[in-house]
Amino acid sequence: MGSRRKHPRITTELPKELVRAINERLVAGETYESIAAYLRERGHDISKSSVGRYGKDFLSKLERLRIVKEQARTIMSEGKDGPALEMTEAATQLALQLIMERLVTAEDLRDAKSSDILKALALLERSAVQREKLKMEAGRMIEAAVGQIKESLRVELEKSPEVLARLVGMVDAVTAEMREKQ
Repeated sequence: MGSRRKHPRITTELPKELVRAINERLVAGETYESIAAYLRERGHDISKSSVGRYGKDFLSKLERLRIVKEQARTIMSEGKDGPALEMTEAATQLALQLIMERLVTAEDLRDAKSSDILKALALLERSAVQREKLKMEAGRMIEAAVGQIKESLRVELEKSPEVLARLVGMVDAVTAEMREKQ
């Protein structure tokens, strides 16, 4: 069986505006035959089969993108960190998944540039390290704020030790709850 062309005529011969129009028509559900007729009307002799090959790849990529978006939404909705960390975690997990999918396919493995893959993996690792540093820094900031609050309460409530003890207990409970969410 012959190998498929890596650069369809649509992406190599047609202007970008026309490729965008083809993409829109594919998303709208037009047939390959009608898209080929549309191209012939504009002076481009691209066969229905060529449109079909391009359309299959395009729609496959579009579907993968939809899946990735849905996965990102799911990761973010189940995340326990703040919004910035959720986005970073979602992006890291999805990027790693896409890299692994690319490595798994034998055809892509032949085409993949190992240096590009290694760079992508290094970026993901760096992102994970930065995220952990951010979590640690947030923890230190919480500890410092809790210490300041307790000291301020102690100074203000020295005359009412039972009230001070209850307030310190409340602050400790909130602190423990925040740590669990980290």
